[in-house]
Amino acid sequence: MAKSVFRPNEITPVQEKIMLKLSHTYAEEEEAEVVDETPEYTGPTVEDIQREAEAFKAQWEDEKQKLIEQAKAEAEKIISDAKEAAFEEVKRQSDQAQIIKTQATDEADRILKDARSEAEKLVLEARATKEEITNSAYKEGRDSGHEEGYKEGRAEAQRLIDRLHLMIEKIMDKRVQILSETEQQIVNLVLLMTRKIVKVISENQRNVVMTNIVQALRKVKGRGDVLIRVNMAELALTSEHSKEFLSAAENVKNITIVEDSSVEKGGCIIETDFGSIDARISSQLAELEQKILDISPIKTNIKTSITSE
Repeated sequence: MAKSVFRPNEITPVQEKIMLKLSHTYAEEEEAEVVDETPEYTGPTVEDIQREAEAFKAQWEDEKQKLIEQAKAEAEKIISDAKEAAFEEVKRQSDQAQIIKTQATDEADRILKDARSEAEKLVLEARATKEEITNSAYKEGRDSGHEEGYKEGRAEAQRLIDRLHLMIEKIMDKRVQILSETEQQIVNLVLLMTRKIVKVISENQRNVVMTNIVQALRKVKGRGDVLIRVNMAELALTSEHSKEFLSAAENVKNITIVEDSSVEKGGCIIETDFGSIDARISSQLAELEQKILDISPIKTNIKTSITSE
């Protein structure tokens, strides 16, 4: 351990100057210049970000177009399947209706055959009665000298024949009525099934109105603005696809979609400067019903004549 206290005899004077080193200096310290260093940016440039955004936009447009095409394909398939199902159902009902008509025709023919047989029998009896009455009256008139008896007998025979003619005409009218009522029932059955099928498809398939609008726009002639009237429940759906409708119509400049309470779900009305296109479900169904009525069987008018002697 170093000694801190010395005695006088332990100190030796020295002539030389000795410089002691200070443990601390009190000179003013120079302030170091602080330099703000700006960090260097190493991220993507504006051009890189713009290119990336353009690439993303192009990719999104491609994906969007694919989704739209896929949705259209699915819609076409749904509508095609629905039409095929409706056609099969109508065909089945038509076959069933044909069976009913055949049975009714057979029954009417049987009634007519029986009526003809009975009528012929009555005619033969009437003729025999006529001959008998005529001969008797003639003989009586000749024998008694009274021509009036002969005339009365002939008039009675003619009355019986006229009555038979009336009976046969009523029977023939009844047969025509049976066939007519049967045909009308068949047509009504087909129309009822068609209405139900179309109603179910138009109310449950959202893409029906889309396809309906596109088909109607393809009929638009001339250039200008177009107003589309749709059901209130389908206004939002159709408004979202207004650009697709615009691309589907070659000559249309602008499309406006509004709601209309007179338009059923699935249908639409296209209004242009040159007129309107009624694509409502009820209008198309009425046209379909008219076509069915146009091709319905022609009612047969049967004429039968019996020659009296």
